[in-house]
Amino acid sequence: MKEFMSKQLQFLDISHITMEVALKTLGISLALTLLISLVYIFTHRKSGFPSSMIVSILLMGPIASIIVVCIGSNLARAISIGGGLALIRYRNTIEDPRDLVYLFLSLATGMACGTGFIGYAIIAISLILIVLIIANVTRFDSFGGNTMKLSIIIPEDLDFYGVFDPVLKKYCRSFSLLRIKTTDYGTLAELQYRIKLKNIAEQKKLIDEVRERNGNLTVTLVRKATDNY
Repeated sequence: MKEFMSKQLQFLDISHITMEVALKTLGISLALTLLISLVYIFTHRKSGFPSSMIVSILLMGPIASIIVVCIGSNLARAISIGGGLALIRYRNTIEDPRDLVYLFLSLATGMACGTGFIGYAIIAISLILIVLIIANVTRFDSFGGNTMKLSIIIPEDLDFYGVFDPVLKKYCRSFSLLRIKTTDYGTLAELQYRIKLKNIAEQKKLIDEVRERNGNLTVTLVRKATDNY
């Protein structure tokens, strides 16, 4: 049994790279990342997603498999490729932490295929994708309720301590002050709260009452706690 599982988990010998092996590795990696991309589209069909994420998920796996196959067990190649990759600067901000799961899953797919663990990649990725689909269908990721981020701009000379607490207690089940920062060369300040609304339909009432206390300056309510300002 142990020998059978071992053969299933690693059925592609890449100790001697040939064109057939390289193409097979690349093809299987691409097929698995395509499956990951389809699951990503399914789980984000309601919230929407940037099209660039689909391309990133689709190609990250095959690219990783190419790198792993090229490196093999050669230490010099590993150092040279690692040095080349270190020159690349990644500046994209991931707005939704769930996107990282799909990116890392695509990367792990490429690494597993590149090292020859095709069977293991198919089994592990299939199980993870099933879990992601179940979590999406059962809305497992929505247990946070009506959690949002509230940004309030106030004059720099306003003593903000406790000013907005009565309003927040009225409309929120819970709230906490996350950050305080000055803007517009110190003439204004920005308060950022994480709040959980009692009633999602009372967003406008909350904003109107906050504006009465901050001098009718800008108030921003972000629907998703993972969004950036």
